[in-house]
Amino acid sequence: MNEINKAGRARRALRVGLGLALAALVVPLAVGSCSGRDDKNFLERIFDLESRASKNAPPSSVEELKEAIAEYRGEVEKTVAAMEREGNYWRLLAVRLMERGLYGEAYDAAIRALRFDPQNSGLYYVAGVSAAFLSKTAAAEPGGGAATREAWLRAAEGAYQRSLEFNDRNTRTLYALAVLYSFELEDYDAAVSAVERFLAINTRDADGFLLLGRSLYGAGRAEEAIAAFDRVIEFSAVEEKRRQAADNKKRILDELYGG
Repeated sequence: MNEINKAGRARRALRVGLGLALAALVVPLAVGSCSGRDDKNFLERIFDLESRASKNAPPSSVEELKEAIAEYRGEVEKTVAAMEREGNYWRLLAVRLMERGLYGEAYDAAIRALRFDPQNSGLYYVAGVSAAFLSKTAAAEPGGGAATREAWLRAAEGAYQRSLEFNDRNTRTLYALAVLYSFELEDYDAAVSAVERFLAINTRDADGFLLLGRSLYGAGRAEEAIAAFDRVIEFSAVEEKRRQAADNKKRILDELYGG
C-alpha cells in the first residue's frame, strides 16, 4: 500500500512539475525576455520574426512597421513624383500629336495618359477627336471598312460623352460632339442638343450657329435653320461666314418656296 501511495504522489508531483515548467516558459513570453536556446527557438516559432525578415516578409511588430515606414516613405514619394511626371509627359504628348495631325499616335498617347489621370475631360476630348479622324482611314480597308468606321465613331462618341461627364461646360467637346452627330452619324436631333448647349455658353459664335442651322435643317426644322443662319448674318464680323450663312439660307428658301 505504501508503495502504491508513493507512486501516486510521484505522478502528482510530475504533473505539478510539468505545470510549473510550462508556467515558467510562458512568463518570459509575457515579459518579453527569453533565456537559453530552447526558449529562443520557441519564440521564433511563435512570432517568426527572424525567419520572416530573412525572407523579406512584411514586418509584423509596431517597431518594425515604424522602421519600414521611415525607410520606404522617401521611396514611395519618389515613385509618386515619377508617375506624375510620366502622366504629364503622356498628356502633353497626346495634345501635341493631335495638333500635328498624328491621330493614331495621339489616340494611343491619350489612352496611356488616362491611366494616370482618368478624370481628365481634356484627355477624353483628345481621344475623341483622334478616334473621329481615325474613322476616315477605314475607307482604305477591303470592302470599305464599315465596321471599323462605326467602331471608331462610337469610340469618339463615348470619349466625348465621358469628357462632358467630368466637365459639362467643355465647349470644345460640345462642339466636336455636335459635329460628330451632324456630319458623321447623321443624328441631327442629338447634334442640335449638343450645339445648343455649346451656344448657351458661347452665345455669339458664328461657327456654332452655322452648325446649328445645318443640324436643324437635317432634323427637318427648316424655318428654325433659317433663323440660325440669320443670326450669323446679323452679328458675324467675318465676311466669309456671313456669305456662307446667306447661301445656306437662300438654298433653304428656294427649296421651300421655289427659286
